[in-house]
Amino acid sequence: MPRLVLVADRFTEADRAERVVEAVKAGVRWVHLRDHGAETGVFEEAAHVLVHRLRARTPSVQVTINARLETALMLEVGFHTGIRGPSLHEARKHMRPGAVLGFSAHTLEEAQQAVAQGADYLFYSPVFPTTSKPTAPAVGLEALEIACRFVAPVPVFALGGIRPEHEVACLNAGAYGVAVLSGIMDATDPAPAVQAYLTALNPRSQQRDRSSRTHQ
Repeated sequence: MPRLVLVADRFTEADRAERVVEAVKAGVRWVHLRDHGAETGVFEEAAHVLVHRLRARTPSVQVTINARLETALMLEVGFHTGIRGPSLHEARKHMRPGAVLGFSAHTLEEAQQAVAQGADYLFYSPVFPTTSKPTAPAVGLEALEIACRFVAPVPVFALGGIRPEHEVACLNAGAYGVAVLSGIMDATDPAPAVQAYLTALNPRSQQRDRSSRTHQ
């Protein structure tokens, strides 16, 4: 699994869809499509168009759909559920073998229950205060560490207010990676924002890439 997930909230809006494309061009290899307010038909059409564009640009890009199981099945991509959407058990019954299935957890109990029900990975949030959910109290790094420990080896992605300077602490707490929304989707320029996150996640790899380009 890629260690950086782009949470493409409100991707049904044309300008935000373009930001998703730019982010994938810059190195994002997992895009999570979410838009709670979009009507079903609008969501499906926008997802179809965007997934086609992303795959044309980067065939290996991983895509997951939030809460809309029928759309995930139609596009043959991964599915993610939580408070919204069907249960993990219901989703798994309809998904093709090998399709990735995730869950959004906010407490240790939710995380453990999701793993017991077959989740392949978890989003755990909000780790830090976040503008997308300003009324939700941050759980903090200690809660993240406990959740990661008790659901291992299932990968946990830290979500909520994640900045590049937070990533090392999240990894040290046991997170497999991070899921990012505003840090990329609301950045002035998505490309350098993506690079900042990727560098913080894997500085050695980024350094090797830069050295290789220098000597080409």
